[in-house]
Amino acid sequence: MTTLLVDARVPFGSGLGRHLREMLGALSRTGRFDEIVLVGPTADLAPVRATMTVPTRVIDCACGRYDPRIPFAWARLAAQVGRPHRTWFPNWDGAWQRGAVAGTAPVTTLHDLIQLEGATPRERLRAMVAAPWMRRMLAASRVVVTVSETSREAIAARFPEVAHKVQVIPNGVASAFFAAIERREVLQKLGITGPYLLTVANKKPHKNLEMAIRAFARLAPVDAALQLVMVGERFPHLVSLQHLARDLGVWDRMVEVETLPDARLATVYGFAEAFLFPSRQEGFGMVALEAMAAGTPVVAVDRAPIPEVVGGAAVLVSMDDDAAMAAAVARLRVDATWRADRVAAGRSRAAEFTWERAGDVLAAVLCADAPAW
Repeated sequence: MTTLLVDARVPFGSGLGRHLREMLGALSRTGRFDEIVLVGPTADLAPVRATMTVPTRVIDCACGRYDPRIPFAWARLAAQVGRPHRTWFPNWDGAWQRGAVAGTAPVTTLHDLIQLEGATPRERLRAMVAAPWMRRMLAASRVVVTVSETSREAIAARFPEVAHKVQVIPNGVASAFFAAIERREVLQKLGITGPYLLTVANKKPHKNLEMAIRAFARLAPVDAALQLVMVGERFPHLVSLQHLARDLGVWDRMVEVETLPDARLATVYGFAEAFLFPSRQEGFGMVALEAMAAGTPVVAVDRAPIPEVVGGAAVLVSMDDDAAMAAAVARLRVDATWRADRVAAGRSRAAEFTWERAGDVLAAVLCADAPAW
């Protein structure tokens, strides 16, 4: 039995929050840990602790994501565990100094290299800060976990010195998305009044939501009741998306929502005509599997790792080909047999990815014998 210390500073928000919450629950059910200690905001972590099946306590920490204080504060925080332990950082923005992590070197999950991508001045500045931090974190880690073969190859190419210790553990799909969905009345409270297409993504440039808006604009004249629902965290790029939608004359037929609890999100997935997934950069693409689990056909771009994750269950189109995306949606709406085939294939594919399996593998990695750091 082992004590596990986890960097849990950001338990909610985007796919990183989902990964942390689901993996913590799965880790607690493996039977490998007698205590799990979370570093993060006490109030925010209360609902997370309620899902865990082993004794859990919190070391309160007000630092947020990508906070440069963490590498220097971690030794003080970790000392409060009071006993030998293993350490898991669920993102690369952790602590790399030898004195900061007691016992064995930490295990770090690196989902993707999106923080190092981009050509705008803001993105280049972000990469200048992230790259050396990420390199140090990976070098200090005993194992680097990632979520897809696509990400593993990208990490190995960018950081060849750590290629030998990168291991793939795919994400799972939360059981909430396989469950029976709520009544349609839930949609009305969100402003959804007719048939709709759906995206679930934070409003950042790399999510390429412009393609979904353009595809919707092609379909809107054919069906006056059709809507586009966009669920996800709000970022400054939302303003550009609003301008595009207004220019195309479809903003008044769009519903923009920030975040939803799982049961409500499952309902929004389940009643959608189609789920649109136009992202340019992903480490995994968990939302596509969530939509499939809820019984909604997926139309996605053929950019890696999306084909790796969805297998043959989604309809794939070329990047930025909004005409092809619109045509696929149009066919799904009229071809009942094809739609049923896509729905069945999607449910089957989503069922292959479980958090229990992911937690079992990560627990084995965390508990593996390793020399002291």
